[in-house]
Amino acid sequence: MSGFSRFHASLTNALSQQGDSVSLMALLDGKEQRARLQRELCQQYRQTLLSVTVIAPGAVKRNPLLSYVFKQALRRLNSLFKQLNVKPTKSIIRSIESGDEAFFVLPIDAQRLKQETIILEETSPIGRLWDFDIFNSNGDLIARNDLGYPPRDCLICGENAKSCARSRQHSLSELQNAMFQRVVQHQLGLFTAKKVRRALWKEANLTPKPGLVDRDNNGSHQDMDLHTFIKSINALTSYWQRFVWLGCRTASFPSQQVLPHLRKLGLEAEQAMFKATQGVNTHKGGIFAFGLTCAAIGRCWTLEQAMNSTQICMIVADFCCGISQELNESDELTAGVRIFQRYGIKGARGEAELGFPLVRDCSLPYLQQQLNQHIPLNQALLKTLLMLFANNQDSNVIHRGGIEGLAWFQDRAKQTLSYLSLYPERLVRELTSFNQECVEKNISAGGCADLLALTYFFFIFFN
Repeated sequence: MSGFSRFHASLTNALSQQGDSVSLMALLDGKEQRARLQRELCQQYRQTLLSVTVIAPGAVKRNPLLSYVFKQALRRLNSLFKQLNVKPTKSIIRSIESGDEAFFVLPIDAQRLKQETIILEETSPIGRLWDFDIFNSNGDLIARNDLGYPPRDCLICGENAKSCARSRQHSLSELQNAMFQRVVQHQLGLFTAKKVRRALWKEANLTPKPGLVDRDNNGSHQDMDLHTFIKSINALTSYWQRFVWLGCRTASFPSQQVLPHLRKLGLEAEQAMFKATQGVNTHKGGIFAFGLTCAAIGRCWTLEQAMNSTQICMIVADFCCGISQELNESDELTAGVRIFQRYGIKGARGEAELGFPLVRDCSLPYLQQQLNQHIPLNQALLKTLLMLFANNQDSNVIHRGGIEGLAWFQDRAKQTLSYLSLYPERLVRELTSFNQECVEKNISAGGCADLLALTYFFFIFFN
């Protein structure tokens, strides 16, 4: 069973909504206890109070799914507190008959905290299942409309949630199914992000890689090393799940309307990368490739399409239809634009627009073939990288070495592959020699590195 299949099969049991029903009296008692504790904490500490519960329609208030939602809320809040550099003055986390709840007294402006918790609610599929009540130091509840936000949407139809609840517009089973789907989307994002992180980590540490940063040296780069890449990978991890969730959220949109939303999130990811690396571009191409891929996974899942690498790549192609035309229309004379204008080479845009054909039809089958022959993983990945070197018109290589540099680089990769077919035991020696030549010519195939990471991602996602 593949990694993705195991993930899929585990969901139903792990997210059970079975549990004991709670009486109306117990619900009312729990509500009164919560209100009393809120008043006491506000009066005692005279600071901002955050009260946390989860949305739980029906008589069951504790079950594995609700427990998961509550724990994820606490995890995100702990991260938020660190981000805001604020430590709770008082924390209470408890599970009572009417459900799980938490209380945090915090030395922070109540409206600022409300703003931050709204962002948390709106950037996660399960954020709609969190109920964050914020009280100021006087004990007054801060409402969404105090900050100019509209009322929360219904889980199902998107209308005003309170109106739907009052009119009982939707059945309990409909609400529970909507909750289950949101939790599944959340877990899909986490699962995918872990695989992307693993793929980027593997690519960065793979050694030796001609012209590229690895564990032995910095290749043809003066401004980055392996530690720079690790910082970037750590900074980007949370963005991959957000790309998946964005793909889920925009699944009803026409494909070509999704790209502007992805670009906005991609720019946020780039800023996080540059902050972590102090301005060094380690993964700009990776953000482009994996942002598209993660969003395609979210869309594929939500639309209940067959989940395989080919389908995901075709969704990417749909997202990017016509994107190469931007190279003709751009006012910004980037390296990619200059290369297109001079040589007609479309680079990463062209590869994405066609649904990553080099990965789909070349590197992924080649990697699988190598592993089927019981070649060790690292050796198989290094040979797959050579295959990409030989076939990809890498704009990074052209930018550094011109079109002549690309011709030399591709020919050198082909010669190395041919030689290794006869003398496979000389892989490391040949790649080390190739690296020295790349350093002398200042050539580095960053685009191929991105495609190798994407290749390995597809392999581990489905295997």
